Amino acid sequence: MVKKMLFILVCGLCLCLFFQWDVKKGYNAYVRVHPLIETPVYQGKIALYTQGSNLYPTLFEDIKKAKKYVYIQFFIIRADNISMKLFELLKEKAAEGVKVKLSVDRFGGNDLSRTLIDDLKKNGVEFTFSRKASRQHFFYSINHRNHRKFVVVDGQEAYLGGFNIGEEYLGKHKKLGYWRDYHLRIKGEGIFEIEKQFLKDWEEDTGQHISAQRVPIARSHGANYQLLFSTGEELEQKMIDLINRAKVKLTIATPYFIPSEHLMNALISAKEKGVLIDIILPDNTDAWFTKPPSYPKTEQLLNKGIRIFLYKKGFFHGKVMVIDHTIANISTANWDPRSFYLNDEASCLIYDREMIAHIEREINEDKTNSRRLTKTVIDEIPKWERSLKKTPEWIYYYF
Repeated sequence: MVKKMLFILVCGLCLCLFFQWDVKKGYNAYVRVHPLIETPVYQGKIALYTQGSNLYPTLFEDIKKAKKYVYIQFFIIRADNISMKLFELLKEKAAEGVKVKLSVDRFGGNDLSRTLIDDLKKNGVEFTFSRKASRQHFFYSINHRNHRKFVVVDGQEAYLGGFNIGEEYLGKHKKLGYWRDYHLRIKGEGIFEIEKQFLKDWEEDTGQHISAQRVPIARSHGANYQLLFSTGEELEQKMIDLINRAKVKLTIATPYFIPSEHLMNALISAKEKGVLIDIILPDNTDAWFTKPPSYPKTEQLLNKGIRIFLYKKGFFHGKVMVIDHTIANISTANWDPRSFYLNDEASCLIYDREMIAHIEREINEDKTNSRRLTKTVIDEIPKWERSLKKTPEWIYYYF
């Protein structure tokens, strides 16, 4: 019996070591040819959406007006009512001769049945799952997810942010209720960059090469912005650079908060230099296992004088940074190891004071709908849950 248990233990240990080796090997091979992409600064009209009930009608209306092509990438698309409305619309556009490409992350698209996908294809919609498992570096491939959320319509409008497609994003999740997120609609220059990245991902997933084409766009007054496309730790360094630029105030909002030691050091250093730092996190979560690893982080920051707000109105899913009222970042990336080391992500850095002031008004509303994290609140956390905060860091690297 002892020998059997020892054998199982050794096999389990070997599997864990091989798992980690494979992930590291696959990661190094992938990021070597997929460095962080930082685009030039562009100018365009930017609109912010924080509720699915406002975003979806605008998105669907833009798709309805499409004349040439619609490119869509989401991490999650459900098989529910709002998703079916999107699918019907895409089939209608394909029937009109519009090129429709729909990409969904392989794990995030688990709700989509073969029958549903075949129906889309039969009706002219080109469909692919993104980041399918591969034999080479298998464990890395199942952890490497396409977390980007893109829509490009005729090279004229583009969408980027935290929303996926599903009824829960309309606040209809029984447990989570109201859904708060941050998503951008961009019109004007720079959309070519989003289209180009979508087509790179599409080629990687399908083998089909399509060159992005610049659509003539009349120059117009609007917000200055820059796009970032990342896979790997270069995004973490970019966030550290942004933190280091803060002189007066830094606001971070994210649904999952498991920062690395490097990010923690950057935050503490900024606080010690006199920067006012606010962090907004959800009080309720759709992934409970991500909370215990965050407890040591939030406790340490709280002890350093950093203010932490717990959003209570529903579920907070936005990914936002604001630095000194002069730079804002709306992103698909969370503050967790997956987004910083494993996922494909997209971010939009905004350098427009008027737009940033609008974002800050929304953030202030989020704070109003939050409670402050205090020592008393921490003490109220169940003991069994607090005990999980000792989870080894190499494990929650995959959270």
